[in-house]
Amino acid sequence: MSANLINATAPPNVYRDRRRRLGASLRRPMTIFAGSAAPRNYPANTYVFRAASTYLYFGGPPIEGAAMLIEPDNDGESGCVLFREPAGPDDEVWLGPTPTDANLAGYSGLPVSAVRDLDRLMTSVSGRGAVFAPVVCPHARETARRCGIADAGPDDLLPIILLRLRKDEHELAAMRRAAKVTIEAHAASARAIRPGRIEADVAAAFHAVLTAHQHQPSFNPIISVRGEVLHCSGYPNRLDDGALLLIDAGSEEPGGYACDVTRVYPVSGRFTPEQRAVYDAVHRAMSAGVAACTVGTRYRDVHFLTAKVLCEGLVAAGLLKGDPVSLADRRAHTLFFTHGVGHLIGLDVHDMEDFGDLAGYAPGRQRPTEFGSKFLRLDRDLEPGMCVTIEPGVYLSPAIWKRSDLVSPFRDVVNLPQVEALLARHFGGIRLEQTVHIRTKEAGGPEALSDALPVAADEALATMRSG
Repeated sequence: MSANLINATAPPNVYRDRRRRLGASLRRPMTIFAGSAAPRNYPANTYVFRAASTYLYFGGPPIEGAAMLIEPDNDGESGCVLFREPAGPDDEVWLGPTPTDANLAGYSGLPVSAVRDLDRLMTSVSGRGAVFAPVVCPHARETARRCGIADAGPDDLLPIILLRLRKDEHELAAMRRAAKVTIEAHAASARAIRPGRIEADVAAAFHAVLTAHQHQPSFNPIISVRGEVLHCSGYPNRLDDGALLLIDAGSEEPGGYACDVTRVYPVSGRFTPEQRAVYDAVHRAMSAGVAACTVGTRYRDVHFLTAKVLCEGLVAAGLLKGDPVSLADRRAHTLFFTHGVGHLIGLDVHDMEDFGDLAGYAPGRQRPTEFGSKFLRLDRDLEPGMCVTIEPGVYLSPAIWKRSDLVSPFRDVVNLPQVEALLARHFGGIRLEQTVHIRTKEAGGPEALSDALPVAADEALATMRSG
């Protein structure tokens, strides 16, 4: 780690206030680990280090092996301490100058302690009932458990969730920076689409923009002509004339805040009538979903609103038969729209999903069990400052249509010959997605942070031809 840390997302006093507010709700000390770089195949060959999101939120500087201790009823500075591993004698040879304690204290507003025996320290706080916040790094989890520190329970985590749900002005500024780079990268990707190329050519265009801005992908980009495969990986497929290319990709700015955007383009530069009908239906559903993201609205209701609008489009396209409201009530849309309409977003692209449904589902609400609805990641009432995605889609997935348990209940409302014709032509999938900031009506209502990237069909085609 260079002696020059990245610029913090917020000034130290903001981090101090977050720690103070957390401490006011804690019943026992909490340890929050930064984590360490994960090895790819052997210890010295690692993936790029990315500090744990909760650690970053409370002002932890992005250095490996660090840990933060937050005591109940602290003032944001005393009662909190940042522990870091001291640099070894050879570290500067391999890694360059490491940050000093003064560097780290200036970043976080925390007193810093260099400890050589983290196990002994952790064992001492475990005797006071300390718990640790979720962390994906196995080494950090092993350290905590070896030292007798228990996993944080729901009562410990809820104060963190309530703080992180609402983004402050510093977080929103970071997310707008991520959105700006995401939009630029998507536009470059759209311009790279040509028949005869492969998906990797488009992925290269996306990554080039992020690298130029010193951003990272907020997740492994999904860039595929197999749009019906929701999390398709790899980029080997040829871009054939007549195919649709789905680009679901986002940027993470250096402080860790994410954007998540999906667009779909016809490889030929022209939609077929069938493609255009479905594209427009998904666009209408996405627009309705964004507009419905108002303060006090239940996110589950936004999901089913988009499902109803999709059913209207699926009836118009000749794929479903009947009244759209009744079709949505029966969940007939799940044959085509197989996932939830979106998720929280912030320091994680799926924000706080390391906390499980405790973050996504409000107290007293449970994840549904039926197909389709069980993939809804969020069921909270929307509040000012929350950020979510809205990403409806229509997919012609062979994996769905070969399952009689899913198809049989809806045979009376499905135009099966039309569905089979699109499956035979490898229609793929269309998903359109915006990252949305929830605002009060007085503040302007829902704000699509990614709105500058065209989404209407004709404007999307113009993006392919721009530049």
